[in-house]
Amino acid sequence: MRKILLFSFLLFKCMDSSAQEFKIDASYTYLYSSQLDKAIQSYNFTRPILTEKQPLLRHGLNASASYIFRNDTHFKHGFNFSYAYFRSWAENKKFSNQLNLHVANLGYLLHYENTEKCRGFYSDLIVSATSSLMYRVLNDEPFVYDETLSKAFGIGGAVQVKFGYSFQLKNTCYLSPFLSFAYTPYLFSPKNEAIINQTKGLVCRNWTEILTAQFGLTFHVRQ
Repeated sequence: MRKILLFSFLLFKCMDSSAQEFKIDASYTYLYSSQLDKAIQSYNFTRPILTEKQPLLRHGLNASASYIFRNDTHFKHGFNFSYAYFRSWAENKKFSNQLNLHVANLGYLLHYENTEKCRGFYSDLIVSATSSLMYRVLNDEPFVYDETLSKAFGIGGAVQVKFGYSFQLKNTCYLSPFLSFAYTPYLFSPKNEAIINQTKGLVCRNWTEILTAQFGLTFHVRQ
């Protein structure tokens, strides 16, 4: 145990000494996915008795953390982890239906900032692996499909660009509003349609693309 603690401490100190910046951000996220839209629209169309249609998966919340390594140039390297949650909920007579979508990304970050020309402005390019989990809750209970809990996993890749402007708060602490856009060209998730509409291959492909737009705030600690 002592050896593990000592190794963890030395590893943290090594990473801390090489770090240029830590970033934590929170944001609102707008999502567009043509295949998810088709599945939900098909669900609404085939159930004309619904008084409240199922909303599209559009609005969500995102949180991320970034670690940037020390570098004397305007371009710095690091890594990023982000998590987003989206929900679609509708209540009708005698039942409620809720779709939950979780998306996680882990990837490489390229940070650019030129304090001599544009002080405060910065941009990030993030290339990451993407994973997703969708499940359905019917009347506050997990939905069962084909005698199993309704879960749809997905995997793919994403590219994101972020633009921000930082203000110094105190010493090494900064705050910045930011705007970002991300594109997932291929997310393989063959069970999404079954979770949403209880059909397979009827209206959707077994993969989808995803576009997102975010705006929020980032808290920076620079060394």
